[in-house]
Amino acid sequence: MANRPRWFKARSAYSAVQRTVDRQFLFKPDETTRNIIGSAAGRALEKFPVKIYWLDFNINHKHSSFAPLSDSPEHIQNLVKFQQMFNSLVARGLNKHFGREGALYSTRNRITEVVDDASLEQQLIYAVTNPVKDGLVERAAHWKGFSSYKQLATGEVERFQYVDWATWYREGKRKKKPPQAFVKIVEVKLTPIPSWEGMSEDKRQARFRRLIREDEQRCKEGLEGEGRGVMGPMKLAKLDHRERPKSPAKRTPQPLCHSSTAEGAKKYEKTWRAFLDQYYSASKMWLKGEYGVEFPLGSFKPPLIRVNK
Repeated sequence: MANRPRWFKARSAYSAVQRTVDRQFLFKPDETTRNIIGSAAGRALEKFPVKIYWLDFNINHKHSSFAPLSDSPEHIQNLVKFQQMFNSLVARGLNKHFGREGALYSTRNRITEVVDDASLEQQLIYAVTNPVKDGLVERAAHWKGFSSYKQLATGEVERFQYVDWATWYREGKRKKKPPQAFVKIVEVKLTPIPSWEGMSEDKRQARFRRLIREDEQRCKEGLEGEGRGVMGPMKLAKLDHRERPKSPAKRTPQPLCHSSTAEGAKKYEKTWRAFLDQYYSASKMWLKGEYGVEFPLGSFKPPLIRVNK
């Protein structure tokens, strides 16, 4: 199936999931992996600012949510540019860390619009407790992989470091300065989801911790019902990053949107179909050479392939 056209709107939030190639455990928790992910996100955020609601890595896939800062073309473009830079830095960093080559992800981001506050809150809690649901740890706080938990639960913004190799090659190599002299520090500051913006920081953190506890209990009951236990940190540490699940979950179709109500989903479907009509009509004219055609705001023109004669 062809990829969906991308359509980003200023006052909308987007949830995304992306898996590693062959579902390998390439995001298995260790400090180097956490720093690679954190520094990549911090660097991409400095260059292409976006709102990040959460950024959580399970053992072989990531959950994220983001939104543009405004409806300006630059801020809409930043959603794509941030993802491109972030994914590239993570892939290069982990390939070097593990001594591997090739693609890190099996597909592009499965990006889905979240159409209401209740669904966005639900998606947030699901992303943070995902390692609990999968039986890797008992509590979200115990997960040592890259997680939004600490910042959302306590307000602590973590800092990450990287070597600015471009500056070192330009200035340090000639003067024989060590790469350590070109270490930079970045942080990844999350944006509160829209329904929490009016709350004080203490109330946001208290609500987040309560919702996490409730979901952890549901995860525990679900594991017990399936006769499954929790792997725990010792068994988790023994896994090789090249391993993959013995019984991987079946791939499910991407939903058209995330909505807390059937009515909201139906309303979105009508809006989406109207967008597709406009988009494909414009694309047809664009590919015929009518380059002045207007595309729907927040969408992206298809690539042109020219053959030199």
